Amino acid sequence: MPGLNASLYLGLSGLQAQQAALGVVGQNIANVNTPGYTRQRADLSSNLSLTEGQLYFGTGVSLTSIQGVRDRFLDLQIYRETAKQSGASERFAGLNAISTSLVDTGTSGIGAQVQAFFQGFQDLSAQPESAALRTNLVNKAQGLVSALKTRYQLLEDQRNNADQAVGSLVTEVNTLTDQIASLNQRIMTETVPGANNDARDQRKALTDKLSALVGINVFEGAKGEYQITLDSGTGVLVSGTSSYQLKTAPGGALDGKSSVLLDVGVPPLDVTSGIKDGQLGAKLDLRDNLLPGFQRQLDQLAAGIVQGVNQLHRTGYAADGVTNAASAPPHPPLAFNNYFFVGNPANANNPGLPTGVDFTGNYKGMVSNLAIDPNIVMDSSLIAAAGAGGAKGDNANALAMAALQTAAGTVDLDGNGVGDSGTTYSNVVGNLISDVGNKVQLYDTQTTAQQNLLTALQNQRDSLSGVNLDEEASSMMTLQRGYQASARFISVINQLTDQLVNQFGR
Repeated sequence: MPGLNASLYLGLSGLQAQQAALGVVGQNIANVNTPGYTRQRADLSSNLSLTEGQLYFGTGVSLTSIQGVRDRFLDLQIYRETAKQSGASERFAGLNAISTSLVDTGTSGIGAQVQAFFQGFQDLSAQPESAALRTNLVNKAQGLVSALKTRYQLLEDQRNNADQAVGSLVTEVNTLTDQIASLNQRIMTETVPGANNDARDQRKALTDKLSALVGINVFEGAKGEYQITLDSGTGVLVSGTSSYQLKTAPGGALDGKSSVLLDVGVPPLDVTSGIKDGQLGAKLDLRDNLLPGFQRQLDQLAAGIVQGVNQLHRTGYAADGVTNAASAPPHPPLAFNNYFFVGNPANANNPGLPTGVDFTGNYKGMVSNLAIDPNIVMDSSLIAAAGAGGAKGDNANALAMAALQTAAGTVDLDGNGVGDSGTTYSNVVGNLISDVGNKVQLYDTQTTAQQNLLTALQNQRDSLSGVNLDEEASSMMTLQRGYQASARFISVINQLTDQLVNQFGR
């Protein structure tokens, strides 16, 4: 059987193990208010036994590892939901910034301006020769054009802001992935499991930040290293000790905006469409989808008004009763003969459309190029209110143009060049207002729901991985008693040793 000296070592192992475990408790207590700190746990295990004959004698206890108390699956859930929450929040903020102007139902709103414009034709039909009413119509037309352009430019400004933000966010992503790869290096080279708990905590905090910027998938390797990919799986951001940089390339996305490339080879991989969540995914979605969608609706509305009014206006007669499309001198290079609305002089291939508008099937750029024929602005008598030449007081064309306000099939929504059945200017405006309002409400609701889910997950992680002073106090008392018991055991063995020495030393 083991002698007294072996028993002393057994007691000593108990003292050392309890003391080391107490140190872990002290570390936890010291970091009770440290953000991102993960509670540590001392793992004790019995030493290998000694055999003597058929008997086994214990050799004490050892501290085998100090592990951070964490749940990998819970961390992965938090990374995923953080990206969704930040993406929804960013989309809501971007749409909310433009919603007030687009959904304005007051006198300065688009709907009111459309109504006022066609009411101008209705008023003119009562006194088609009135110079004041003609000037009033021009003013109403200018108000409509201004209302459309103001909203369109607001959307374009927001798109430009989003495009600029993409570059800044890409830089932030690269900084974080570099740091995560460096921490992977420290973790992969540890010789004792859990030796780099502080590095793991730092990596977790950085990955939390990264997931707020871009949607990611995170995999933990056999050596504890993180491999991080875009949530769409289209590219690797971190693999072991290596990080792969994102970069922007001007002109590669919609309307010449910057595309996002992943530098994994030659040529770099375009991952613009593969970034869905996080702030970066939201900015790209706002820039390339949500805001252009509203611009497209404004273009369609403007195209419908322009086509309807121009097609009628060019067949009518001005106040002198003789000026029409067949006899009036052209107004090069701004417009075809007798058009009410014009555009820039770059193109003149599409009757009824403003000159210079690029007809692509969706009337892209219609609002940007929209203007009133400057000849009409200078001389409102050129407004073709009459339906026949030489007939004094003829108001047929003014009435026809006024009737467009409620006419069905006046707006082409599918890009085939023909007005869609049942569409009117007012319901197109209403659909735009509803679309904006619904999307704002959608992302507001998503933001709240995702925040509630994320808060619940973070509370769950804090409950598991955070420091609870009551639990630490209980552990401290248990370890203190263990230490005292080991010390008492050593004292007893020491007394026995003294007694033995004294007995045989006489």
